[in-house]
Amino acid sequence: MKLKSILFIAFYAILISAFSQTGNTSSKKEQQKARNKVLTEKYKIQKNKKKEQRKEINGSIIDDLSFEDINGIKFTSQSLKGKIVVINFWFIQCKPCIEEFPDLNALKADFKSKPVEFIAVSWNDKSALQNFLKTNKLDFKVVSNSMSIVEKFKIPHYPYNIIIDQNGKVEYISDVLSFNVINKIKRKINNLL
Repeated sequence: MKLKSILFIAFYAILISAFSQTGNTSSKKEQQKARNKVLTEKYKIQKNKKKEQRKEINGSIIDDLSFEDINGIKFTSQSLKGKIVVINFWFIQCKPCIEEFPDLNALKADFKSKPVEFIAVSWNDKSALQNFLKTNKLDFKVVSNSMSIVEKFKIPHYPYNIIIDQNGKVEYISDVLSFNVINKIKRKINNLL
């Protein structure tokens, strides 16, 4: 009899434990869902804020641009005045960015004798970029460690392109849904020349 009582109590304890854990799991799932919902809303708010900031950048004058490429050449808003500036944002691990290189190189060749400066901005470090560019040709001036420039232009995705006119005015900001980006850049440069 004692053995039956002990087994019954053990079985009952296991049963209660299982039900209480199921409740906790359900409660944990609900908490996780609520947390995910809050994070999703925060992401959407931040994304919309950046989108609005990019709209403000388009058409604005950039007069405080300053950076140095991986070869030590310094650029400022003043040194770029009088030139159209095409800035391509990319990074080594971005496959679509790398796939765009041949088109970007051809674009630069098309405007070889024109007052157009082509700059590629990456947040990768200088050493990594130099090693990478030994086997991947990009004819642009390449700027490393450039999170400050990425933040300045509120870059939402990669690759991303911006055109600044001869007076420092932002004239073109690529869109994630843009097709034929290179042709759009080419048309914009021709319109500005």
